[in-house]
This record gives sequence, C-alpha cells and structure tokens, in this order.
Amino acid sequence: MLDVINRGLLDLGIIIWLMYAYVVAFHGASPCISTIPTLQKKIIELLKADFETRKLNTYTVVDLGSGNGQLTRALAKALPQAKIIGIELAWQSVQWANWRKQKAGLTNLEYKRMNLFKYDFSQADAFVIFQIPELLQDIGRKLHQEAKPDAFIITNKYELRDGWQPDSSMNVKTRHIHQGLMHIYRRRPA
Repeated sequence: MLDVINRGLLDLGIIIWLMYAYVVAFHGASPCISTIPTLQKKIIELLKADFETRKLNTYTVVDLGSGNGQLTRALAKALPQAKIIGIELAWQSVQWANWRKQKAGLTNLEYKRMNLFKYDFSQADAFVIFQIPELLQDIGRKLHQEAKPDAFIITNKYELRDGWQPDSSMNVKTRHIHQGLMHIYRRRPA
C-alpha cells in the first residue's frame, strides 16, 4: 500500500513539474488562464459604458497578456468601433490567437508578440489586465508613468500595486473560485 501511495505522489510531482516547465518555456513564467465568459461579459459592459461616457472618436483597448486571445476576440466582436490590441509574449499563443482572429474575420483586432513592458502604454484608452501579483507592481508603475489621463483600467482578481487604489471593486457571481473579483481604476492626471 505504501508503494502505491509513494508512486502516486511521485507521479503527481512529475505532473506538477511538467506543468511548471510548460508555463516557463511557453509563457514566460506567466500562466495562460482564460477569462471566464461571465467576466468577459462584465468587462465588455464596463468598456462599452466607458466608451459611451467619454465620447471619444477612437477607443483603443489593450489586453496586457492576452494569451490565446479568447477575451480579445470577445471584445473585438462586442466593440466593433474600438481597436483591440492583445500583448502576449508566448509565440504559440500569438499564433493561435491570430489564426482564430482570421477565422472570425475580426479586422479591429491586432496581436503584438512582445514583452508587455516594452509596449507604449500611452497608446491606449483602456486596459484589461489578468496577471500574476508579482507583475502588478511594475505594471502599476508603468501605468503611472505612461497611461493617458482618464485611462480606464480593469484588473481581474488581483489589485494593481505601486500606490493604485481601485475606484471600485466588484464580485461577479461565478462558479469559478479562481476568478470573480474585479478592480476598476481611472488614471488621474498627475
């Protein structure tokens, strides 16, 4: 019986190590976790309201760490008047996202394969961020330095750092324990 338990623990350890190796090798040590549909709908609702309230001629939304593009495709479909940009480091995710974009015929969606810290944040009117907490300090700092005044920012699950205080936080009812909490920010003029 002890041999069976030990073998099971060894197998579990190997699986965890392989999953970690996959994340490091293909996603720059950030896991690729899709935003669940319930949150996608809420994010779309918030972005539509922001766009309508601000009455901008153009509206650019940037997803910092767009993964396989599931959220960005939903945004591009729901906000055809907006320009949606997905920033992603993992080349496999960008290839998949571009293939799905072409298949859906989305012309207002663009993916950039790059480190998100090299992207010029001043180009965006709104940001969607679902990142690990360790990156949110540096993202918060870059938003302070580069984001336009009045830029609208939504984070999924974790709060921004570097002195950011959410204007509001909300729990979206969902069956998924890893998602449901969102934080909304507005970049105030310096």
